Parts: sequence; C-alpha cells; structure tokens
Amino acid sequence: MMATEHSAHEASPAIIPPPSSPPGAPVESSPVDEAVQALQEIVLRISNETSGTWMGLDVTMPQMKVLLLLRENGPLRVGILARHLNVSTPTITGIVDRLVRQELVSRQDDPTDRRVVLNVLTGRGVEMMERLHNRGGTELARAMTVLTRGEQAELTRLLRRIGQQLELGDVAH
Repeated sequence: MMATEHSAHEASPAIIPPPSSPPGAPVESSPVDEAVQALQEIVLRISNETSGTWMGLDVTMPQMKVLLLLRENGPLRVGILARHLNVSTPTITGIVDRLVRQELVSRQDDPTDRRVVLNVLTGRGVEMMERLHNRGGTELARAMTVLTRGEQAELTRLLRRIGQQLELGDVAH
C-alpha cells in the first residue's frame, strides 16, 4: 500500500472547527446566562452554609429519604415507604428500625385500621427536619437585607413568575 493511501481501517484525520472567538477573548454572555449563573452561585453558597448542619446529623441517605417522605406526606405504611424508595420491605423495616432507635420516628396503630402500623415523625424528628428546612431560608433572608423593600418585592414578583413558568412547563426557547 502506498503511503498516501488510507485503508478502510485507518481513522480519518479529525476535523477541528475553528474557534468562534479568539482564545482569551472575553466571552459575551446574555442577561439570562448571567442571571442563571448568579442564582447557581447563591444556591451553592447557601448549600455550603447549611452543609455543616446536614453533616452533623447521624443519619444515612436512605434514612434521610424516609424522614423527608414522612415530613412531606405524614404517617406512612412500611410498604408505601418501600415503594417510594424502590427497596424491599425488609430493607425499609431495617431503615425505620434505626430511626425508631434514634427517636426520630415512631410506629403507631392506624386509627382507621388497627391491623395497619404507620410510621410517624416524632417531635424530635419534626424538630430536626424543620431546622434543616429553615436553615437555608434563614441564611437567604439575612442576605436579602441588602435590598430595599421595593427591590425585595420586585425580586419576589420575578421569582414567582419564573416559578409559574417552570410549573407550567411552558418555558419558551
């Protein structure tokens, strides 16, 4: 085979498109890009501020998922918890057993069907989940004091408008 011929098994040379702007040139960003970046930075800062609270907990991720489910839905049967977490009933029973030992969850008879046992957050469990939930909000509220009342109202209006668009799933491209 001659040196200039390519066999069918040889890779063809990669074609690299030219850069759209020279290296090191400032990249122009749109107001949307800047707003998204600013929101992402705020979320990251808040999560960094609250991570100490989360890291100080003596619960595993599956246990935290159970606690979140109970916080959001109220008392639940073991079978429902297992389905939500996509685990077996014996697995979820072990997870709940550990939460019961930590006094974060208790088991109670269902008042409408005594054959059913419900898993419920204890007072200690509710307090812990509220503390975690409120921690980020407290930090964010403190940071928002740099805005005037008018700016706070305008920010609230704009964020609610974005939230409504996200709920509708009707975000224009």
